[in-house]
This record gives sequence, structure tokens and C-alpha cells, in this order.
Amino acid sequence: MKSINVFPWNEHFNTGIATIDAQHQKLVQLLNRLASHMAFHADIQTLDAIFQELADYAVYHFQTEEAIWHEYFQESPLETKHKEEHDNFISTVLILKAGEDIHSVDSMVSEVLAFLVHWLAAHMLENDKYLALVVLAMQSGLSQEQAKKQANDQLRDGIGLLINMVLSTYSSLAANSIQLMKEAEKRKQTEQQLRISAEQLKRTVRSLDMANKDLKKQYIDSIKTFAHIIEMRPGIKSGQSKYIIEKATLVACKMNLNAEEKKNILYAGLLMQIGKMSLPDTLLAESFYSIPLADKQRYLNHAVEGEALLNGLIQLKGASILIRHQYERYDGSGLPDGLTKNSIPMGSRILSVVADYIGYLEGSMTGEVMSVSAAISQLINRKESYYDPAIVDAFIKILKEDITVEIKEELPVIKKSWKNSRLLASTSQNTLDCLVFEISWTQLKPGMEIEGIYFDNTPYVRNCIADQKLIDIIVALRENTGNNPVVKIRMGAK
Repeated sequence: MKSINVFPWNEHFNTGIATIDAQHQKLVQLLNRLASHMAFHADIQTLDAIFQELADYAVYHFQTEEAIWHEYFQESPLETKHKEEHDNFISTVLILKAGEDIHSVDSMVSEVLAFLVHWLAAHMLENDKYLALVVLAMQSGLSQEQAKKQANDQLRDGIGLLINMVLSTYSSLAANSIQLMKEAEKRKQTEQQLRISAEQLKRTVRSLDMANKDLKKQYIDSIKTFAHIIEMRPGIKSGQSKYIIEKATLVACKMNLNAEEKKNILYAGLLMQIGKMSLPDTLLAESFYSIPLADKQRYLNHAVEGEALLNGLIQLKGASILIRHQYERYDGSGLPDGLTKNSIPMGSRILSVVADYIGYLEGSMTGEVMSVSAAISQLINRKESYYDPAIVDAFIKILKEDITVEIKEELPVIKKSWKNSRLLASTSQNTLDCLVFEISWTQLKPGMEIEGIYFDNTPYVRNCIADQKLIDIIVALRENTGNNPVVKIRMGAK
């Protein structure tokens, strides 16, 4: 029988304790087996048997796990809390199983699958992994308090939550995949039994294609949400991933890449900084040029961490490879594998040019904020060493096309209420020769160069320097109208 992995296992779920890890993998296998039988219309007796096997094994695993924790955490709040989670798990599964009497078997199993995937991911990442790290540290000779401190240092905030969110969303997508497979199986059986006409078959296929498109859109929306979460970390500016995918996609079109390659660039552009979730705030807050040499390797390793975080998600396999190689250099001097020229994936070469261009503009690469012209010069000077010359040429052509459009724009008149704000010359090449980012109104700070602030797509003010008075009025307008303004700022002007 065909199989479905609604819970893709990867190394991040390993605790380091062999018995527990083996039992976790067995639970995941049973979970995937239950999903597979459901997708391909197993009878009620088969589903009940697998479900009962899964429930019995969960109880057996909990008993094994609790015995290990009891040896090290006897009468500790950690042991009590962990056992309560096990008890709550069992009671919740029984409640969902009881729903079989009210709902269909398919509906009940779908609810159980969604709960199991979410609960197992969170429990293994947030609880079992922590307790295992403490146990392993105590086995090495540390006291319990020392072991707890070491475990907290090893588990950085953000990784567990992010993976949990990815897998939780993936479980929802997997449920949709199950439904699609069931529809496809049903169509196949109907065709064999009734020999349906060609026109009926076409309508069925079209219906499945529409469902598949909806599934893809949901998946992309989920990835965009993750990109937004990543940009909430210190030192990662809002709107960067949007700019990167827009420009990288245009370059991909000029380089005649196929649809699959463009899709991988889209996903990688949104998630290329996902590995930074494991870095401390203090390191992220530093510009790259000012990071001590001893910490630069740790920072750049986020590309490898990013690939590892996405390991097991089939749809993101191609993107994860592009993320891993984002710091490779055309001459072979990059990381992590020292690839050269065409050995570097094309998508990674494209993303490297676009991301470094932003770094030159905002000053994180060299410590000096640059104009568009100066940033372009940096790209040109590093052809053949850092960057693929053909990609640099294509990207520069795209930038020049964008600048031409901006110069032709007719800027609206600044409202009188802003006559005391320090205005920027609307015809200045310095003003136009820069990068425009969209930020949240909550991120607006005094001293920022404003390209425009819009309410309901209507420009309220353009081309001025933000001061506290302006910010206070924008906040008041938002409260009075109930609408969030769109705020666009300039970066890179000299």
C-alpha cells in the first residue's frame, strides 16, 4: 500500500537517549501508517486496530519515559508537569476517539491526526529534549541545577517554536493532501467500475487541479507567515524577504530558469534567514562588518542551520539546498562547501547578489551606508570573485529599469499640516537613488527618510524626514480612522 508522511521525522527530534528516540520514531511510524490507511479508504476495523495499536504504544512509551525521568527528577516539578502532559494527552485522544459515535470515522481520524502531529512535535521539542539534555548533563557529573542551566543554554529560544509551527502547518497541509488522494482514489475506482465518459473524467481532473492549486496557495501563505516571524527578530529588517524574492524572481526570468527553479528561489528567498532563529539577539543586533572574527563563523553557519531546519519537508527540499549555499563565492572562497562557479546552485548565486546588494545599501556589509550607484559598483567590482558576472549584469539591468520608473513618478503635494517637517527635494537624484522598504507603522522612528505614508491607498505625506510630531499625528489618525497606514521609507541615500 502507498504511504503518506504526515509527520516527517528529522534529526531535530532526537533527544540523545537511544531508548526514547527509538520509541518516538515508532510512534511517528504508527501515526504515518494511520494516515496512509485513512487516505486509501481502509475499512473501519483496520483503522480501529491501528488506532488501538498507536494508543497502546503511547501508553507503553509514556511508562518507559516516566521511569527514566523518575530516576533523575524524583518529586521534582519537572517530573510532575511531564506526567500531567502525558495524562492530558491520553484523555484528549480518548475524547476525540469517542467522537466516532457522533461524526464520521474519517472526520474523527482527521481530528486525531491533527492533534497527534501538533502534540508530538511540541512535546518532543519543548519537553523531552530539555529533560534529556538535563539527564545527559547529570550523567556527565553535573548537579541538577548545573545541568538545567546547561540545557537552557543549549536550547535557544525560537528553534523549537518555529519547527513546531512548521510541522503544525504541515499537518494541516497533509490533511488536505489526504483528502486529495482520497478523491483521486475514488475517481479511479469510479472509472474502473462505471467506465465514466471522457468529459466526466476531465471535469473530475479539473476539480482536483483546482483543489491542488488551493493547497499550493495555502502552503505559500504559510511560508510568508514564517518569513514575517523571522523578520521580527533583532537586526532583520521588515520587508527584506519581499524585496529579495521580487528581484530574485525577475533575475530568474532573465536567466530563463524553469518553473521549478523559480519556485525554489521564491521559497528560499522567504526563508533564507530561518537559521538565524537559533542565534542570540546580541549577535543578530550587530552589523556583519562589526561582528568579532570569532563569532563570524557562528553567524554564517545559520545557512547550514537553515537547511537542517527544513530537512524532511519534501516541498522545501530544493529551497533548503539554495539556503545552504547562500554564502558560497564564485571563486570558491565561500562557505560552507567552497563550491565554485556553476557548481554553486543558480538560485543561490542569484540570492547572494540580491541579499548582498541590500547589505551594501544599509551598511551591514562594509559599515558604510551606500547609494544605489555605490552598491552597484560593489557588485561590479566583485564579479568573478564573489558573484556570477551574468547574474550581476541581469540584476543591474533590472535595477536601472526600476529607477527609470521612479524618476517618472509625479509626487503629490505635501499637505500643509507638514509644512514644518524637514522636506526632501523631490527631484534630487540622491532621493531617488535609494531602496524603498515598506515597514509597519509601529516601526516608524524619528530621523527615518519617508518615501510616503498612505491611508487606504491615498498618499497622506511624502518625501520628508520623520519627527516625533509626525509620528504622533500618524498614531492619532490610525486610532481615529481604525485603518493601519502603509509606511514606506528610503534606505541607502547618501
